[in-house]
Amino acid sequence: MKDRTATIDKLKQIPIFEEIRDDPASIEELHRICHLKKSRAGELIISEGDMGSEMYIVNSGAVEIKKRTRAGDDYTVVLLKAEYNVFFGELALIDDDKRSATVVATEDSEFLVITKADFMKLGDDHPAIGLPITRAIAKILSSRLRKTTADMLTIFDALVSEIQD
Repeated sequence: MKDRTATIDKLKQIPIFEEIRDDPASIEELHRICHLKKSRAGELIISEGDMGSEMYIVNSGAVEIKKRTRAGDDYTVVLLKAEYNVFFGELALIDDDKRSATVVATEDSEFLVITKADFMKLGDDHPAIGLPITRAIAKILSSRLRKTTADMLTIFDALVSEIQD
């Protein structure tokens, strides 16, 4: 990659790498499996429903995360900018399922990409690196599941209230 120091500094800022950020050897191994991808504004990065096997770190630029309603309409879930030290597609490092959202570059962007195959090999070869990252992804999933459960209860309570009125 062009600027190794900047890339390593970026990796240290990403929340799921928090447990390994202060270990130069671990960050170097992580850096080794990152690949650079550039996208132009308006370019489709991930399409909801497609299979995928990469995680993306927004190194520069910004993306829009979109979901499709049952009626087929798209809505924006969130706008992610590089300065927020964000990533997406992390579930693809863990499972072999379809993408849960569409991601579009909203400006010219650059991503650090980690493939599932490289991540699995990293974890096999260096469990002390792979395990903390996997734990961090598990925490994200737990948080999302708890939020989904709370949202479902809110919707259920609103539906019961509507029916009773």
